[in-house]
Amino acid sequence: MNIAIYTFTLGRWEYLRKAIDSVNEASKGSNHSIKHFIYSQGVPFPSDLVKSNHIEALETWDMNYGIAEGMNRVIKTFTSADLVMKMDDDCKIVSSNFFDHIAEIHTLMPNMVFSPYPVGLIRNPGGPPGKRHEVKYSKSLDTYYTFRYVDHIGGFARIAPYNLVKNWEYVPDLFLGASGNEDGQHSSKCIQNSIPMTYLENAIIVEHQESTLGQHERYKNYFKGRF
Repeated sequence: MNIAIYTFTLGRWEYLRKAIDSVNEASKGSNHSIKHFIYSQGVPFPSDLVKSNHIEALETWDMNYGIAEGMNRVIKTFTSADLVMKMDDDCKIVSSNFFDHIAEIHTLMPNMVFSPYPVGLIRNPGGPPGKRHEVKYSKSLDTYYTFRYVDHIGGFARIAPYNLVKNWEYVPDLFLGASGNEDGQHSSKCIQNSIPMTYLENAIIVEHQESTLGQHERYKNYFKGRF
């Protein structure tokens, strides 16, 4: 299976390095094609950050276009992908066999948008509350997956079938003092197209590095009072 990961960054290089390392580590032993596309919005990459392993592109843009417009620019280029994963620069993959699991989940539920279980969210642990749960069994990986169905899915580590989202267009969401609303737009499009959205309660896990509280301590100027 072809998996395209895309990441936008504004210069939190210590987080980005750990995100890249986690993709490389999670890719070991996987037979899937994994390509990581990284876009810096108006901030040059440090000279020691070079393409390696699964990094397909390190591209610096002339300015910060925001996440929604960034998605308009890049998603349509992943023409060979079966799955596209939006992975924030502060996201770290922490579970084993990650890409084998997401490929298997896609095989079991081919028309679903889903997210790994996110560790480190303080105000909403594990992501949005669910409206129901469902369990599916993978014979090939001998794993029972527990899905939490939701009406909204965040953009922290969102995985979507490329054929469902490749033509979606988003309203630019670069707002002063806010993080934007691409996740709300994406969730609305899923609802409009009857595409189920779920969070996994097991098997695939990502970490919001240093937790939302810890990040506010390290990057007070980055968040400017937002939580």
